[in-house]
Amino acid sequence: MARAGTRRTARWMARAVRRRRAGALALGLVCAAAAGPAVAVPGPEPRAGAAWHAWRAAGPERNEELRGVAARGPGDAWAVGYRENAEGVDVPVAERFDGKAWRATNVPGHAGTGELDAVLARGRDDVWAVGSWDDVPAHQDRALARHWDGARWHEVALPAEPARRSAYPLALAPGRGAEVWAVGVTAEDRVAAPRPLAYRWDGKRWASQPPAEPEGEGLLSGLAADGAGGLWAVGVSYGAKGEGRPLAEHWDGSAWRSEPAPHTAGRGEALDGATALAPDDVWAVGTSAPPDGAGTGPLVLHWDGAVWTREEVPDVAGQLHAVTPDGAGGVWAVGEREDATTPAFSLHRDAHGTWRLVPPAGGTSGEGASFFDVARVPGASPGGPALWAVGSTLPRLDPPWRPVVQGYGPRGPAA
Repeated sequence: MARAGTRRTARWMARAVRRRRAGALALGLVCAAAAGPAVAVPGPEPRAGAAWHAWRAAGPERNEELRGVAARGPGDAWAVGYRENAEGVDVPVAERFDGKAWRATNVPGHAGTGELDAVLARGRDDVWAVGSWDDVPAHQDRALARHWDGARWHEVALPAEPARRSAYPLALAPGRGAEVWAVGVTAEDRVAAPRPLAYRWDGKRWASQPPAEPEGEGLLSGLAADGAGGLWAVGVSYGAKGEGRPLAEHWDGSAWRSEPAPHTAGRGEALDGATALAPDDVWAVGTSAPPDGAGTGPLVLHWDGAVWTREEVPDVAGQLHAVTPDGAGGVWAVGEREDATTPAFSLHRDAHGTWRLVPPAGGTSGEGASFFDVARVPGASPGGPALWAVGSTLPRLDPPWRPVVQGYGPRGPAA
């Protein structure tokens, strides 16, 4: 129990830094973040009358959190995260939607432990998930990668970091051909001196491809492919006094380069997720907060092919964690409110530039929910979900906590 508690403290320190008080806390690591589908595929927006509906996770649901979601179509979606078992040890979770219900898959941990933070579904027999596992003797966390071959999950080795540095891959995106990319953070003794990491799968093995180093410490938590062979990685860098600033890095096919992102003076700001509709239409979302944390609000940035600019969005006391295309030239972003009975919320921007606030599922099935990731469903059926959002009730409710799965569409699972 003590070891699990130590890891959970480190995880929630990270959430405090990245998602709740981005400018004024000691540095910490690791949180739910993963990019949704990277490039918009033409398709209709959800039709009139659509809303968020709660779906049942595969279970047993007790003390489970879902951190990443990906969808290939109306009958093929994945959600990953972790569950605390009876011994207080975190074990990985991977659930699959088959068109009717979410069903568990057997995803063994490493040495009996593990957490998954991101998932990328490239095909029915080609699904990647990344996270970390607890190296108990070393008092460190090590990077974990799992691959689904259509029948089972296999562990695939990731590059080894120095013995005293923990490693946390937090987001995935496809590259050229067979390439897969992961970004995240390494840290000394789990929580100190965080530095961004980037790994590349070339079809045979993973290798380190170090991103551009920020001026201070920092981490990467969101990743998106732009459809033209490039990648965008986003996160936060920290100044000498620990203040957070948005971090954006671009992979042009040969090297990572930092691109200046706007920062509001006097506020701590961090980016958590990214998606790209085109090389000149990239979106990144996160959090902006004053030093005391009061007045925290969503941060949305847009890349037009030349510069990043800040987007004005509805005034919500909360933060955004993930963003995905809507299939019609707009985007959806999800996150959680501060001090709300049900923190989850979503924002939709249509192709004309109009933002609207969309509430989560109501009733007892939706109570306490927080959203950590969102994915569009390509080719969604008329009555099925056009989006999946996942998370948990842990940020708001006392233990035990439960996973959250919600689908956006005209009908819920019982209809």
